[in-house]
Amino acid sequence: MKKILVLIFLVSIFETTFGQESYFNCDEVSVYLNKKSVPFNVAKLSKQEIEKRIMSFIQSKKYILKPFYSNESVISFRDFTTICETKTCGSNLIAKNIFNVHYEKGLANVSADCQIYSSFFGGELVINNNDDVVSKNDVPFGLYEFSIPEQYAKEYPESIYTFNKKGKTKIKNPEIQKIILDFYNQYIIDMKSYLEK
Repeated sequence: MKKILVLIFLVSIFETTFGQESYFNCDEVSVYLNKKSVPFNVAKLSKQEIEKRIMSFIQSKKYILKPFYSNESVISFRDFTTICETKTCGSNLIAKNIFNVHYEKGLANVSADCQIYSSFFGGELVINNNDDVVSKNDVPFGLYEFSIPEQYAKEYPESIYTFNKKGKTKIKNPEIQKIILDFYNQYIIDMKSYLEK
């Protein structure tokens, strides 16, 4: 009995320390959902109710509905926002994400296409209706480099990983990895609050 109580205690500490489930992974190449999609428990909702909640979620968050990608069983939306600023992450990190919510009676699954841009020189990035990203006044920016050669570590202070000539990778910024994962996991947590309430 004591062993069981100790085990329960340790599990509770683990959950408190490490927080909720992580839906995303952030490796040397990209950030992505751990599985192809995240299922939501909406068995008690009709298709119309699911759609209404998704639309309410999009409106409340001020995301952009993407009719071109949507159809009678998929609602797509885009977010374009800052993940982290230079003072914390070494560069401005800006996310362009398109989420697809596939739904029907009793079922809803969310998939995601995530891109991160880096603006080391503080350029203001904007996005057009075609989802093209540009910087005002042509200030240099680019896609975020998750992993860079170790000799360029100072030039890319925002990168999470470095690798040497033998290809051995090591993590240099675990705190930035956590910031990115926390940012993306919050999407799913917020969607759950709307779809599963």
